[in-house]
Amino acid sequence: MDSRILLTWAGWLLLALIVLYILVGIGFRLVETRLLYHPTDTPMAECPLPQGVELVNLGGERAFFTPTGSDTLVVFYHGNGSRACNWRYLGVNHLGPLGMDTLVVEYPGYADDPRTPSKDGLLGVAEAARDWGRARYDRVIAFGNSIGTAPAAHHAVNGGADKLILFAPFDSMYALLWGKGFIYPRWALANDYDLVGDLAAGAPPTVIVHGTEDTLILEAHSRKLAEALKAQGVPVTRILRPGLGHNGLFDDGFFNPFLAEHVGQ
Repeated sequence: MDSRILLTWAGWLLLALIVLYILVGIGFRLVETRLLYHPTDTPMAECPLPQGVELVNLGGERAFFTPTGSDTLVVFYHGNGSRACNWRYLGVNHLGPLGMDTLVVEYPGYADDPRTPSKDGLLGVAEAARDWGRARYDRVIAFGNSIGTAPAAHHAVNGGADKLILFAPFDSMYALLWGKGFIYPRWALANDYDLVGDLAAGAPPTVIVHGTEDTLILEAHSRKLAEALKAQGVPVTRILRPGLGHNGLFDDGFFNPFLAEHVGQ
């Protein structure tokens, strides 16, 4: 075959691959929010609350509050497929007995909120919870699970919290997706949570818990995060739980003693 014909075919093939690459990237951007967030429409007002738990307003945002009269507040941020209602017993059964108040934050776009979930929304609610807590408490602990580790980290920077607890965190959303085959420029990602970058502004002592068999967020992500924090001089405790995946980190046999040791101090 003539070399000119081969070059022509190669040119058309390259063009087709470039067009396909662009179309796939545009398609991902259009569905990114639906892939990342999994809210329910169940209203918070319909959540059956145990005695001692109340719905509070955080400057326009919503949370479940379990007061005990403590000078310490634990602010909890749930995962992307969960909701605040799922964690309504966190204060009653786990943190209240340790003498700590609990605030379980709900996200914009979740639980009948009309907004669309977004990075700005989750980080914005973290700022609202930070301001609410700092105005009322001497000691504040930010606690996040999975995607909730991003708003928890944002809450904790620059003195926002006295301790940071992260269950199954990632170092950045871009790094997480790159490892899953997202081969696009960083600016193409609308929800690029960056825990390493955020916490560079000043992090408190941090405790990280991760399952060694987590295939959704590999434990290597929390290792890189821990290394970045230690490089800043931040005290970091990293606990690996052998044989556990992304879920199962909150079993009572581990969770209650963990809270007593690392949160109740």
